[in-house]
Amino acid sequence: MGVTQRNSLTGPMFLIDGYNLLHVLKPNRRYALDDVARLQMLELLSTFSRRKNREVICFLDGTPGVMSPGDLQRPGVRVKFCGPDEQSADRAICRYVEEAMDPHRLTVVSNDREVRSLCRREGARLISSDEFAAQLGQPSQAPSKTSARPQPPSKLPVNRQYFQGIEREMLDEVGDLDQFERDTLKDLE
Repeated sequence: MGVTQRNSLTGPMFLIDGYNLLHVLKPNRRYALDDVARLQMLELLSTFSRRKNREVICFLDGTPGVMSPGDLQRPGVRVKFCGPDEQSADRAICRYVEEAMDPHRLTVVSNDREVRSLCRREGARLISSDEFAAQLGQPSQAPSKTSARPQPPSKLPVNRQYFQGIEREMLDEVGDLDQFERDTLKDLE
């Protein structure tokens, strides 16, 4: 039987079920798995982390895809991808709480019943993804019982650094913008 290393904390921490929260923040997207949605969520979590002076770990199923881990770095937020050869994000959250020396210093953000049940037994605090979205200043976009109109999706600026490579490629392809415009107008004549 192996020795389990316990996670020690320096202060209260939030453990986020990332895609669970994304589905609350972006309910109009079928899966809310695209890079822009993830970056927007991480920006919100970073702002929350700085405002509350709390560390945040965001657990996401799958892999970073085409993005590098550096693209996902935000102050106060660690991103933990859980797959495809590893455990699920739900299991990783549960395991983190089980191994914590002070689970009562952890706040788990998830709507998953099994995650909430295990984390409650271990002594962690719980917040639903809907409640946490409200704390982020981004209430759930799901229609309320008193309102028939859906709320418009949040428009959060994405880190410009992510698009600089794409922008450079486009400019390299076009070349001199003034010459490109002249050529394009000439072709239209």
